[in-house]
Amino acid sequence: MSLRTTWIACGALLCSTGCITSSVVDSTGRAVAVPDTKLVWSPARPEDLRGLYESVSIEGEVAASLWKIEYVFGADGSYSGAALVLGADNPQFQTLSGRWTLDNGILDLGEGQTARASSAADHLKLENEGGVAILRRAAVQ
Repeated sequence: MSLRTTWIACGALLCSTGCITSSVVDSTGRAVAVPDTKLVWSPARPEDLRGLYESVSIEGEVAASLWKIEYVFGADGSYSGAALVLGADNPQFQTLSGRWTLDNGILDLGEGQTARASSAADHLKLENEGGVAILRRAAVQ
C-alpha cells in the first residue's frame, strides 16, 4: 500500500485497523502534553470544527503510521488535511482535501471515511476502531 493510500485510508483515523501497515517505529513519546485541566468532551457541533487544528496525541494502531496530523475545516464544508506519514525510507507529508459533514457527532470526510468527533475547550477528538487523535485549535500565522 502506498503512503498516499495509507493517508487517505487511515490518515484521519477514519478507517478500520486493517489498513495499518506494520512498522517498527515506537508510537510512544509522540504525544504533546494536553493541558493539566481535565477536558470534558461532548459531541462536536459544526461550529466546533471550523478552523485550524493540529494533533497533540495520536494513539492506537494508527499511531504506527502517523506522526502528525493537521486539518483546516472551513465553514463552507470544505476541509484540507496534511499528515506526516511514517513508512518507506523516510517520513513523508501527505495531503487530502474535500467536503465534510457532521451529523450527531459523526464526522464524514467522504468516501465512507467517518469518525466519532467530540470537542472540549478548543480541542477536537476523532475516534474509530483504528485509534484516537486529539487535536487542538491552532492560530493561523
